[in-house]
Amino acid sequence: MSLLEYLNMTSPVDIGLDLGTANILLYHQEKGIVLNEPSMVAKERGTGNVIAVGQEALDIHEKVHPGIVTVRPIASGVIADYEATTVMVRTMISKVATRSVFGLRRLIVSVPLGITPVEKRAVLDAAEKVGVKEIAFIAEPVAAAIGLGLDPFAATGHMVIDIGGGTSDIAVITLGGIASGESLRIAGTDFNSRIIQFFRNRYNLAISDYAAENLKLQSVCVYDKDENSTMTVQGMNVGTGLPETITVDSRPLNDSVDHLVSQMIAAIRKHIEALIVKPELAIDILEKGIYLTGGGSQLKGLNKRIQEETTLPVVTSDDPMTDVIKGVGEILADLDHYKPLLAIDYKALVKEDS
Repeated sequence: MSLLEYLNMTSPVDIGLDLGTANILLYHQEKGIVLNEPSMVAKERGTGNVIAVGQEALDIHEKVHPGIVTVRPIASGVIADYEATTVMVRTMISKVATRSVFGLRRLIVSVPLGITPVEKRAVLDAAEKVGVKEIAFIAEPVAAAIGLGLDPFAATGHMVIDIGGGTSDIAVITLGGIASGESLRIAGTDFNSRIIQFFRNRYNLAISDYAAENLKLQSVCVYDKDENSTMTVQGMNVGTGLPETITVDSRPLNDSVDHLVSQMIAAIRKHIEALIVKPELAIDILEKGIYLTGGGSQLKGLNKRIQEETTLPVVTSDDPMTDVIKGVGEILADLDHYKPLLAIDYKALVKEDS
């Protein structure tokens, strides 16, 4: 092994992190996207010791005995369980970093638009615990725009809607800044919760998170609410306490989540209408369309529903789950170029090398 190869192996690395409510994705400066696993931790109820992280924790979710509890330490896109998040991030980074690596030099984290100083502090503390020397933040819709191949510095307006597991971020991006933006606490997990509540109320049936996620992606349609199909659903009858299989129509399920979609579209329309004082930006969006990304954007008919109710074209991503982390990777590859975005949105690097 040459000296140059040895130095490359032992020098600190830069990592990008998409710390999502549903999934955590890691980007390695040399290897690209190296990890995409559920944001979940399993730990002993009494001691709090973590026994599984990521996919391993999801595999045992809702199948554990009373001595073990599974938790999602990220809620609404920010840290809700500090200790669990620290262990989760450290464990996942260790999966992709070799033993010869001296440490992490820089970490760029994508965060929702509405992150508070307290929530930001929790991310900083967790990063410090895993040995990061320098940390920067990037707003999720801006990272998504870069991942979609858009130029955030262009003198043109781009409207990006990033629907994740815990938040839906709406942003009109132009000249390296956000002309109008909002982080909604309506996203993928809210649809899952509504589906679970629907079956409990209507059929007295308790279904799992996994079942709700599958129903959301395969059976729910938010555009043509009259579209009807039958589906077989398995769960636990709350009254008898016994497992049960039922066959139901999809139309009432579509109606049950409709108010969530309506709230989301109302927020989108609000930001479009806010551009009345900036008509040139509105024309840009009319010509280029609304860019829809994030895992929650895969809801059947959502793009058509938004297009119909806003009268604007909607451009859907080919790989909505990874647009944000791809954007973070682009930033890592050319930090000098993209550093103004970090400065504008989150005061650049908030933790410097000592």
